[in-house]
Amino acid sequence: MAKKTLLMIDQDAYYAKIYANRFEAAGWKVWVEDDMTKAKKRLKRSVPDVLIINLDPLDEALAFLVALRVDPRSAKTVQLALSHQGNRKTMLAALESGVDAYFLKGHMTPSEAVKKVKRLLEEKTSL
Repeated sequence: MAKKTLLMIDQDAYYAKIYANRFEAAGWKVWVEDDMTKAKKRLKRSVPDVLIINLDPLDEALAFLVALRVDPRSAKTVQLALSHQGNRKTMLAALESGVDAYFLKGHMTPSEAVKKVKRLLEEKTSL
């Protein structure tokens, strides 16, 4: 069976590396990009099964997510928003952009994130 793939977009290299290491240990192929310009280039080469994106800056991230959702190549990619902001307005904006889940940074361990992402991917692919 082919490895599941994950693209993580986060400006915090330390945080991204911790999560990348945990996903890789669970058998995933992981790419980490620190901005959306680099992520767009990566997506031209390969579309991941899962995308985790830090919502900073919010407007740019939301536009990026909407563009992915309407692109037939990436429409089925599981999208997860990641943010320090737990306010209702930000959460609703992310969900309205089409994300499959919203994670608050620091509110789960990397191992818990792997389990939740795996479950979301299984749910989405079984539809």
